[in-house]
Amino acid sequence: MPHILIDKIKELNFPLKGEKCEFLFKAENLIAVKTENAKFLINVKKHKNGYLIKYDKITRPVISEIKKAYLDFAKLNDAKIIFENISGIKEKLPNKNLLEITYDLSNIDIVEVGFGSGRHLIHLAKKYPEKTILGIEIHKPSIEQVLRRIVHEKINNIRIINHDARLILSRIPSNSLHSIYVHFPVPWDKKEHRRVINTDFINEAKRALQKGGFLHLRTDSENYFAYSLQKFLEQDKIDINVKKNIPYEITSKYEERWIKQGKNIYDIFMKSLEISPEINQNYDFVFEKRLVGLDFTPKVYDNFVIHIEKEYKINENDSLIRATIGNFNRPEHIYIVNKQIPYYFKKPAPIKENYLAHEKLKRLFNG
Repeated sequence: MPHILIDKIKELNFPLKGEKCEFLFKAENLIAVKTENAKFLINVKKHKNGYLIKYDKITRPVISEIKKAYLDFAKLNDAKIIFENISGIKEKLPNKNLLEITYDLSNIDIVEVGFGSGRHLIHLAKKYPEKTILGIEIHKPSIEQVLRRIVHEKINNIRIINHDARLILSRIPSNSLHSIYVHFPVPWDKKEHRRVINTDFINEAKRALQKGGFLHLRTDSENYFAYSLQKFLEQDKIDINVKKNIPYEITSKYEERWIKQGKNIYDIFMKSLEISPEINQNYDFVFEKRLVGLDFTPKVYDNFVIHIEKEYKINENDSLIRATIGNFNRPEHIYIVNKQIPYYFKKPAPIKENYLAHEKLKRLFNG
């Protein structure tokens, strides 16, 4: 973890400016930093040899911005740097193909969930060169591998997000997708709630698909096939096509192995037959008054969770609140600057579960 060790710190009055950074406020051991390109927190802790400075993981910026903050902070304190491990770290340039959850997804045509080695994802990109393909994956080594292949093979129509597909679909405009592919998802036989295919996912898929667009599930698990088929059959205004052991236009190395082992391969195609209403994505994450009566007990609701984790004092009246909110399976860690009119230090991702949690948070702690 990039950090520095300095010999001393002074009593500083915030806000104040360094050469390249603004230091906005201090909340106990946390200091808010703003640069031209980022906004984040650094953590200052007493160490046996001085003071240890490191970035806060929740608000982690790119290395170049961390370096600016560390060096500015040392200068403002007239401090000597006893140790640092930042000068040798090479800046990793952002990959234009790797998107954040906050990016505009209105130009996406095809989605693949859990692309693994990327063989099928790249096949789709070459099959549909005029379409933009979004790959959603939570396994970072798989993402790095595919990003390298995209560059090497000069593929320009793939975008990737490292997030939970069940949440990403909720950000895609209605009636916009040509197709959605879920090939060989983890069966989760003992933890059905973790399966990608469920009622909420199917509803979001139907909404996001064009009329006539389809969702293609391909699996080697008979249990997952039976479970998924039942979930699809619970839906209205769809067309379902089921296949068994029909060769596909491209196979993964795992599928090749399973076929050699004599395992059955199942396909379900769900075609949407209706035009869905548009969704509101203009979520207003604002507060009207100070949060009071904080309760640090985790609170779990049907679609989201709220957990106020810790409060850091800024002064006698104001504080910085660390919390977890949002979807139970992929909650978001956030900070709230709790003043007379509070605000998020960095706004949550604009997804429905985060907004529901935000509104509930206000009802719980607005007095």
